[in-house]
Order: sequence, then structure tokens, then C-alpha cells
Amino acid sequence: MDPAVAAVAATAATTLVTAMTTDAWGHTKQGFVRLLGIGRADEGARAGAELEQARATVLAAYERGDESALGAAHDDWAARLGAALETNADRSAESTGLLRELLAGRPGAEGEIRALDAALHRSAAGGVYNQVIHEGGAGAQGQGASITINNNHYGPGGSSARAPIGES
Repeated sequence: MDPAVAAVAATAATTLVTAMTTDAWGHTKQGFVRLLGIGRADEGARAGAELEQARATVLAAYERGDESALGAAHDDWAARLGAALETNADRSAESTGLLRELLAGRPGAEGEIRALDAALHRSAAGGVYNQVIHEGGAGAQGQGASITINNNHYGPGGSSARAPIGES
């Protein structure tokens, strides 16, 4: 799985599993049903049923204090969300829009979503792309600064362009 996809899938899974134990579940569930059902209404309906079943499992684990089961639920949903994002790379605008709604206010989420958007565009175009984002620096850039390094390759034997650090 592309690292950018894995990062945002993990953040989304954290949001999902946490919401399963709160009053925010109804709203959050609907957002994830839409995300998992992009392009296929039947998948959204099935995802809704699976989310409810997963919630019952997560609530039971939460009540028992079973961190292992909660971690397993997180990992399962991170893999499922990552696969759904990669499968629907051609609908990246819809995916990233939904993720912005679902992950609003989570630290670092916007940078992860930008990297995801680039990864999904690259995947849909058949390119290879690496992006490194460092956020929250405290060095010469100052507190909260970010540095982005991009490396793009399009097509077999295609050209590449790389912006050296500090230049854009």
C-alpha cells in the first residue's frame, strides 16, 4: 500500500474506532458508509452493516478494557479503508472531500490528505511518486513549519522532476 494511503487510512481508522465508542457514532458512521460506498451503492449498504457489527465488537472490547482487540479493530479498518481508497483512485476528489469532513480538526490530517490526494492522482495516472512531509518543526523554519519533498516519475522510463530542499 502506498505510504500516503496507509497514513491517512490509519488516521481514519483511529477516528472510526474512537467514534464507535461515542455519541458521534451516527454521523461518523454515515460518513464512512459514503466513503466505503463510493461508486457502488451496494457496497455502501454492506459497509453499513459491517460497521454496526464492528461497533458491537469494539464496544465489548472497550468495556472489557481489551486494548489488543481495539488495536486489531483499528488495524482491520485501516487495511479496509486503505484498500477502498486505492480501489477508487479515479474518484480521489470525492474520497479526499469526505476525509476532510471526517478528519476535521485532527492534528496532521490535512497534510496526510494532501499526500493521499497526490498518491491517488498518481495511481490513477499510472505514475510513481514519493512525497515526504515533515510537519511541526522547531529548527530554523520555526515552530509548526512544514517541509515537503516531491519526486515524480510518469510512465515507464519517463522523466522525473525533483525540487531540491529549500527550493520550489
